[in-house]
Amino acid sequence: YRGAAYVSVLLLCFDLVTGEVEVVDAGSPRLWRLRGHAVEFVGFEAQLPLGMFEETVYVPERFTVRPGDRLLFGSDGVYATVSPAGESYGDRALARALRGTRLLPPSQVPQAVLRELGDHHGAGPLDDDALVVCLDWYGTASTVAL
Repeated sequence: YRGAAYVSVLLLCFDLVTGEVEVVDAGSPRLWRLRGHAVEFVGFEAQLPLGMFEETVYVPERFTVRPGDRLLFGSDGVYATVSPAGESYGDRALARALRGTRLLPPSQVPQAVLRELGDHHGAGPLDDDALVVCLDWYGTASTVAL
């Protein structure tokens, strides 16, 4: 598209045996990991969205998942949403939402987070798209043995 159209994405490639994840951060989506009861933001070096400039070279980064980890992906329309008082939803609220939904199956987490986001934002439509994806990592039999 030569810059006429582009998309912001996190590209992830999971090694199903070791749990190593290769990531390219091409835009604004972010990732949080719940391990046990601890939530951490997993940050990557921001790179240009896909399609913005055709000569862009993307550099992959790595992190590791362990069996039992829960990953939450959120677009900027989630973490940057502001309340009527001007307070950003932000990392703290997402961490609280991730801990608060740890007993739910991953398929129900996005709806629960988006419901809380709507309560934070108040009446009216959001200013940006709000995408939430939840992934529970169980590993494989060989991952568990590591």
